[in-house]
Amino acid sequence: MAETDITPPLDSSMPGYFHDRKSTGVLDALYAKSLVVETDKGAAAWVALDCIDLPRRVVLGIRERIHKETGIPASSIMVSATHTHTGPPVVTCSFMTADETYLKLMTEKAADAAIIAYRTRKAARIGFASGEEADIAFNRRFWMKDGRVRMNPGIGNPDIERTEGPIDPQVLVVRIDELDGKPIGVVTNYACHTDTVGGTLYSADYPGELSASLKRSLGEHVVSLFLMGASGNINHIDVSGKWPIQREHHRVLGRILAGEVLKTREKAALTDDVEIGGAQLFFQTACRRPTDEEVEKARQRVASDTESEVRKAFAAEVLLAETNGDTVADIEIQAIKLGPLAVVGCPGELFVELGLAIKAASPFPYTAVNELSNGSATGYVCTREAFANGSYEPKITSNSRLPAGIGEQFVQHAAELLSRINGEQAE
Repeated sequence: MAETDITPPLDSSMPGYFHDRKSTGVLDALYAKSLVVETDKGAAAWVALDCIDLPRRVVLGIRERIHKETGIPASSIMVSATHTHTGPPVVTCSFMTADETYLKLMTEKAADAAIIAYRTRKAARIGFASGEEADIAFNRRFWMKDGRVRMNPGIGNPDIERTEGPIDPQVLVVRIDELDGKPIGVVTNYACHTDTVGGTLYSADYPGELSASLKRSLGEHVVSLFLMGASGNINHIDVSGKWPIQREHHRVLGRILAGEVLKTREKAALTDDVEIGGAQLFFQTACRRPTDEEVEKARQRVASDTESEVRKAFAAEVLLAETNGDTVADIEIQAIKLGPLAVVGCPGELFVELGLAIKAASPFPYTAVNELSNGSATGYVCTREAFANGSYEPKITSNSRLPAGIGEQFVQHAAELLSRINGEQAE
């Protein structure tokens, strides 16, 4: 395992909110982290970057360089984003443009993490275990008394009736140790939005504190690789007010999660014999476009002197979506098996219901859903129910235009891939 620093220069734009923020400092460094596993039965690599999303071309560039330097097949190289909202300028939207110079450097640095992990690989044992943390993540969509669904309706809002959906409390842990028991690294899969920091300081959010906590417990050399679960509608806000947001809340979440990871890690039975296999499925889907009525309303809002800045920002996103020439999105679903574990990589921010459905369809003892994998910047991947109920996530923006039903397609294709890799060798 290995990690490389990908923290960009100060004064770069920071995506995550509906206005341009220029970075003013570093709360904690941003990293690209990698796990590479090789046996006589195959090889695979995972790379996770502390950024909000990844353009498809960046993922392909990272994969190409890793394959060239290591020989690992593209089908067994998964590249994903942790989705931090205090990260680098990697996307283009109505208020900022991706920094191409930085993207080129980030591509090299991310590939470096996997190449270093490959070149420094050593004999090791690996184990898998599942824990649970149900107190730090919350479904953020609520049915209100007026019959509508709202996202984040406010702490203590008396008009809240009930949550729209569940959470996924599973904490999947992969333990990697040297033959003498010295820890090499830990992989964690958990579903909760990385949007607890805010401001203008670079931060990896709670996965950064998770890493720091694991290093304090297991050794500074230990690499903590975080794979974001299906958390499109999951965040850290407890609207009941029973668990208030605290100062440096990301550190609280990271430490709590680290406690469960460390406990779960101790339950993992170690082995040096695992099968490895990877598979990909590619397809295209039509992108939604705003209606003429939506475009006209957006133009009026952008020109208005009385509309809020947030509503103006949403309107600007609608206009950018209308002028965007893309009519289709290229989608890649990927699945890699590592012994009893299957990791399913999907682009976009999957609703938790979709992640749970993928897990339910899996023949593997352990299944991790890794959202924001493989690039495409496809935005939210909602359920049909969420499209019908409305609110924030199904809204059209420049980077979120997938159609109703696409989430259920993701589940179907993921199930096909899981069946394909079950008992098979790497492609």
